[in-house]
Amino acid sequence: MSAAPAAAAQSPEFIPWTPSRVRITIGLMVAIFVAAMDSTVVATALPSIAGELRGFSLYPWVFAAYLLTSTTTVPLWGRLADIFGRKRVLYAGMAVFVGASLLSGASQDMLQLVAFRGLQGIGAGCLMPVALTIVGDLFPMAQRARMQGIFSSVWAFASIVGPLLGATFVSTIGWRWIFDVNLPVGLVAVALLLAYHDHPQRSGAMHIDYLGAVLLTAGTALLLWGLGSGNAGGSPSLPVVGAAVAILVAFGFVERRAVSPTVPVDLLRHRVIGPATAVSSLAGTLMFGVITYIPLYVERSLGGSSYEAGYSVAPLIFGWASAATISGRVLLRVGYRRLALIGTSVMTLGTAWILVVPPAAGVAPLIAGSLVIGVGMGMVQTPLLIVVQSSVDWGRRGAATALNQFSRTIGGAVGVSLMGVLLEAQLRAQAPARGLDVGRVVAYLNAPPGTAGAASSGVRSLLGSSLHSVFLVFVGLAAASIAASVMMAVVTRDREVATRRPAPAGMPLE
Repeated sequence: MSAAPAAAAQSPEFIPWTPSRVRITIGLMVAIFVAAMDSTVVATALPSIAGELRGFSLYPWVFAAYLLTSTTTVPLWGRLADIFGRKRVLYAGMAVFVGASLLSGASQDMLQLVAFRGLQGIGAGCLMPVALTIVGDLFPMAQRARMQGIFSSVWAFASIVGPLLGATFVSTIGWRWIFDVNLPVGLVAVALLLAYHDHPQRSGAMHIDYLGAVLLTAGTALLLWGLGSGNAGGSPSLPVVGAAVAILVAFGFVERRAVSPTVPVDLLRHRVIGPATAVSSLAGTLMFGVITYIPLYVERSLGGSSYEAGYSVAPLIFGWASAATISGRVLLRVGYRRLALIGTSVMTLGTAWILVVPPAAGVAPLIAGSLVIGVGMGMVQTPLLIVVQSSVDWGRRGAATALNQFSRTIGGAVGVSLMGVLLEAQLRAQAPARGLDVGRVVAYLNAPPGTAGAASSGVRSLLGSSLHSVFLVFVGLAAASIAASVMMAVVTRDREVATRRPAPAGMPLE
């Protein structure tokens, strides 16, 4: 970068790299990496953990507790970052995350592990959105587009490394190091970020919507539980769903009267942020659905191994990372509207391919479909994050970034639960017609991995047929994301939110 032309270095579209800026950027990457990795690192270790702690009934909640708290606290952390400054809040989130990690590693039973994983998720809810907000503060548009693509790649890489690292720890030094390793990694991130200094713009009263955050967390948790996510039977509970809806309605009333709401509804009415949030939510639901149900289809319906189940969705992450990096580079030339339309169209092609592939074709076509879906997502998510950040001033950038992150994750959490309800309904509806006992099918789904051969071809065929109903939902989600992208293109046709200005002459690409 030292060889960059002077004119480019002084341009408002370009800020030269310095040693402190490099350290800060690496520190942010480390923070995002550790938060993303912990969402998947327990996947391969959990059977051993549950066996040692003797709590298989709480098995799903080790995932669910982390997912819930890391999702519903994102808007609160974003608001705190706008009020008190990014660095201070990021350090607080890292302290919660690392402390809860150590407690998780010291757990003596599954109930303790679930509780500490929920606390760990609260800290993780800070790391990703606040780190991405700092990226938005540090770099002007031309550099920011490229950097957000790189940071998306870090997230994708962490999602791949997590399960492998978990398996390595379990087979060598023990599963508790899955959590304990976060201490040295967190300290490295904190040390690297010492060079970063921000200046909070505390204009007006500093209102924080704690009640709204509590209601949102409780309502969402009950909703996911009521829909069947995380409970042993996996079946919906209407009373719990009703209580969740009541709490979420109360949350809506609180947000309408809050001075600084946890979820800024006015941002959803923004002509750019509203449609962009809709696209992110639909894409997030599709992503979590593919990651959850394609491996189930491969292992339990096609009779593949656990490794084949993992390989079937790994290309999604690779495609996302590659496309995110490229889309960040071409954003200024192409525009976010075109990228969103192309990306959602590519996602639709990938889901349609997965839907029509016959079971006899095996795993290879599913791998190709996952790759195509990942490429589409990479073309969508990074440009939308850039444009959302560019649509607000500094004082609301944290809230806007958190809203984008929240919409994607909460859409996935709720969507996956609804897909599970649909899958169970299909199984119960089709089993009698095929002369199969539903209890036998459910027992097969709850059996340990590697037991695919123990089921009859009829059971596997029933599961495959039922899962195709879920694949049809994938296509619907992708098609709906195209519609949302078209709406965004129509309502913003007279503006590009400063994302199509050509880069200054002589500006380096690296």
